[in-house]
Amino acid sequence: MKVLRNIALLFLIFIVAIAGCIFYAFQIEPYRLKVHPYNINQQQEGTTGYKMVQISDLHIKQDFTNQNLKKVVDKINEQTPDIVLFTGDLYDNYAQYNDNENIVAELQRIQANYAKIAIWGNRDYGGGAENEYQYLMESSGFQLLKNQDYSVTLNNGKTILFTGLDDSLLGNPSLPSTKESRHFDYHILLTHEPNTAENYLSSNYDFAVSGHSHGGQINIPFFPALKEFALSNTSLSSKYSGGMYSIGNTSNFNLYVNTGIGTTHISARFGVVPEIAVFQLFL
Repeated sequence: MKVLRNIALLFLIFIVAIAGCIFYAFQIEPYRLKVHPYNINQQQEGTTGYKMVQISDLHIKQDFTNQNLKKVVDKINEQTPDIVLFTGDLYDNYAQYNDNENIVAELQRIQANYAKIAIWGNRDYGGGAENEYQYLMESSGFQLLKNQDYSVTLNNGKTILFTGLDDSLLGNPSLPSTKESRHFDYHILLTHEPNTAENYLSSNYDFAVSGHSHGGQINIPFFPALKEFALSNTSLSSKYSGGMYSIGNTSNFNLYVNTGIGTTHISARFGVVPEIAVFQLFL
């Protein structure tokens, strides 16, 4: 009888643990927020540090509304960014849920000393979002790029060229046909899907930022196969799931894959806390 009681107790503990993990994955982790800081080049004598903040994949929907976005915006502003980058997917499914007035009001609150820059993600095309996305981002103070360049001149006279690509799943990404020819001190590529960055290894970019992968959303320690399953079955990028990558055989070209803020397919995260990336750039 004692053995049976012990087995029953272990089984109960197991059930409670599983229930706790499920509760955490659906009700707690998707609403947490982490800030990940990085230096993306070396500080040298005579250079000034500038702060770029990247967010991605907001996936606004019924269980992640403007009230949740408010927390994200507050955290962005706490970083006192010089430049803010958004790498696509504003709504999860525009046809099912949208709240344009309140979402724009929150995005307008994002403060940046020089620029707020955005690109298109695949979710910015579906469900009627294609007809609204440009208006929403421009109304929010973002410079929206679709196969376009945008340059920023810093207060020390140094310049950064940003190239924003169209979405590679539902758009038509390509480098700008009228690429600016004057000299820039730093070149940054923005692309929603990270795999796309490999196509531009020879295009003299110093750094690239992307999103889309969500880190698989589910990353259970010691069970990497579950993460790979989540990535492959949600049409996300399994090659670049999240974090910093050095890509290319002889290139120093770094790609950062932001694991995003929101959720898609299922409203759960486990082991992939929503993130804001903060890049310190010395020029």
